[in-house]
Amino acid sequence: MRICHTRDLMNPVFPYFMEGYNEERFTLNQTEAQKKAGGSGMRTAQGIRDDLLLDTLLMESGKLVVFFTLDIVIAEKEFTDYCAKRVSEACDLPMENICVSASHTHNSPLTSHGMDYNLKPDLGYWEYVADKMVAAVKFAKKHLQPVKVFTDEFHINGYYNNRNRPTEEYFDRCTELTFKTEDGITLLRLLNIACHPTLLGVQNKAYTADFFGVMRRYIQGIDGTPVMIFNGEAGDVSPRLMKKGVDWNECVRYGEALGAQLLYPNHPKEVVTEDVDIRTIVHDIDYVPAENTFLTEKLKELEERAKHVEPGTREYKMVNQVMLYDVKEKLTHDRLTYTANCMIYDFGGFRIVTVPCEIDSVLGKQIRVKDDKPTLLNAYANGFLYYAVNKEEFGDVFESFVTYFPYGDADEMVEDILKQYK
Repeated sequence: MRICHTRDLMNPVFPYFMEGYNEERFTLNQTEAQKKAGGSGMRTAQGIRDDLLLDTLLMESGKLVVFFTLDIVIAEKEFTDYCAKRVSEACDLPMENICVSASHTHNSPLTSHGMDYNLKPDLGYWEYVADKMVAAVKFAKKHLQPVKVFTDEFHINGYYNNRNRPTEEYFDRCTELTFKTEDGITLLRLLNIACHPTLLGVQNKAYTADFFGVMRRYIQGIDGTPVMIFNGEAGDVSPRLMKKGVDWNECVRYGEALGAQLLYPNHPKEVVTEDVDIRTIVHDIDYVPAENTFLTEKLKELEERAKHVEPGTREYKMVNQVMLYDVKEKLTHDRLTYTANCMIYDFGGFRIVTVPCEIDSVLGKQIRVKDDKPTLLNAYANGFLYYAVNKEEFGDVFESFVTYFPYGDADEMVEDILKQYK
């Protein structure tokens, strides 16, 4: 295997809208002071707290594949398709060999159209980012180096948990791929963790990668080795219940404390790589809302529940502004159709799986533990269908309302992925 990693800044020009807390109905966990500081409507960035990064990892193992991670909240399909097409045409790479994913920081430039399609991203910024991607791949193709690949795993002790089931299981690990030259120089640490980088709230008006950015810099500051992050099954995992504040000092404390747990090798193991096997899983979502039993029954249940909750309470807002709102919105459509394009990149000694959504802990675990092969889960990749919630929790947690997947469909998507493992 040969690789090359590059890093570019992707800071926009001011003034520029911020994305991540666009709708007031999704700020239920923010204090009134925070919401007041954030203001109404779209936030406009007043500065940059830390640089937003575009990490590019080009890997050659029989075929060339490239992974981009961007410090944005949503890797919307229109955006990722635009970027991938630009790279494909300029660098002679098949579209399936290109993965564009988001770190999911909620304090990023506006790049998506949003849930209701009313947001209008600056297409000039799309072009700006795609230009950097093309340049990165062209450079990387000329600077590929033979590497040895090592896997490792770390336990994350505290700092975030399952926000819906605080005492229950979530991915409390960090799976790592380390790429070293044949004489032992570390070129890159690729970390796969699973958490919403949402320590800073709606009151923040400075672009930032949140605690992911702090953690990257802290680890890299020890020996200079670049750190790249894939965000995994973070659909129901966040720092919400464990953070001690929402300001930058807390963000630094958080990021450095997490980074300190990942500084030194744990039990690294060299893996043998093979020519990459690339598999595309196309999972179609197609249903008639009015004929969907879950939606019609949930509408009746929520309307009855709304009659018995105290106005102004968090429960009242959750029922009316999120759950009931989304059920009614779906029922206004004659038919809903979406496509989830998932990918498996199997390198023999390890595999990388990508999904275009915020997948939850239960479904993410199924992808990781199907067999003994080290598996990195790169969510928020090549599209954004919001939450993929397992059917046991579907209808109980708010993520199952703010989603494009109907009941049981996310489980079927994961089954489709597992069937393609080799």
